[in-house]
Amino acid sequence: MVTKDSYNYLEILGQHPEMILVSESPATWHGFLIISRSLCAAYDFQSPRIRLKLIMPDYPLFNGAHVRFGRQIASLWNREFHKRVNELIIMAASNTEQTVSSFLTQLQTLIGEYMNNIDSKILVSNLDTTRFFLQELKTALQHLPDMPISCDKNLNIIKLHYRDVSVTLQRCNSAELPWKVIASDLPNNPVFEGFEKNVTNLSVAKTKFKWQVEVLKKAWEQLEEIDENCWVIDPLKPNKSHMYRRIHLSQSLSVTVTIDDPLNPTALPVIKFSGSDNEVKRQKDDFSNNINKWDHDCSILENLKMLLNMYEFPEQQESVEETKTIISNRECSICFSDELPDKICNNEKCIKHFHSACLARWLQTNTGNQVVFGHIYGTCPYCKEKISCSIEQ
Repeated sequence: MVTKDSYNYLEILGQHPEMILVSESPATWHGFLIISRSLCAAYDFQSPRIRLKLIMPDYPLFNGAHVRFGRQIASLWNREFHKRVNELIIMAASNTEQTVSSFLTQLQTLIGEYMNNIDSKILVSNLDTTRFFLQELKTALQHLPDMPISCDKNLNIIKLHYRDVSVTLQRCNSAELPWKVIASDLPNNPVFEGFEKNVTNLSVAKTKFKWQVEVLKKAWEQLEEIDENCWVIDPLKPNKSHMYRRIHLSQSLSVTVTIDDPLNPTALPVIKFSGSDNEVKRQKDDFSNNINKWDHDCSILENLKMLLNMYEFPEQQESVEETKTIISNRECSICFSDELPDKICNNEKCIKHFHSACLARWLQTNTGNQVVFGHIYGTCPYCKEKISCSIEQ
């Protein structure tokens, strides 16, 4: 009969109290190996406990023995460490007097040695980094308390909320750029490029984020006025990142307004007309004649009415059937994709919509069509009326 004494139970318990005999066939010890401070000076704040399992199928001999470590050893595990552990097992197998207790002691020494080398100090550095971040987070929560902070369970992803806008940051192992933006409701604009620059901590990030939201507030108000008073066909569901609006003017014409300078939101925006050549030319002429009347003290909407000689903008279709017809008519009649086309046939009985790029490719299939000053001239694929478009997309 095998007893605990035959497994040197008391000796192992005295030297390694957290290693327990969990199986007799094969002989298996499982638990924690305590690395004392004297063996691991780098960890002077505590004595590390390394989870491991020692399996000896030929007990009391070490032939075929192997060791399995827990996650705590992950930062030490490399080819050299693996080799050293195997050497300990081989030496134990060649020594019939080797005991489990003495082997575990040798393993303790080996682990302590590796914990003192430069690689193992990464663990201490990581702990210090975590403590530093928790202090940074505490400070940030006190700074601008009206701006909530949420984070993931690993404290690697931080989300800042201000009003109905948010920005998501990810921690980086960089002293120069400790945070990078991975998601944002803010628009892409040169004025706000390089958000990460000079963001040394979360408090600074909150300050910069609040400043950007406050600066964009007036620009968003201009766009919201357009949303409330115009038939916006792109984007279909505007959000804070969209600094443009494409407005329906007629079946054959639309205008896209883009706020290029959010710091001066009532300044003349970028304006582009899309539609039939005749309608686009007429509106461009009106635009050119009135451009000098743009008033910075008036809203973009009021200025657009003046530029386009319009008292009111067309209202959005309320009928479901009419809306479906409008959307259907606005599909590119060549590729039928969801992206809104920007070219319309001049024939009022046709009014087919096209992407300029699609139409240009189609017109180029006919070698008889002429190209003059970057425009290709031909006939509409549907009604055969004259049509042209730019080939410089």
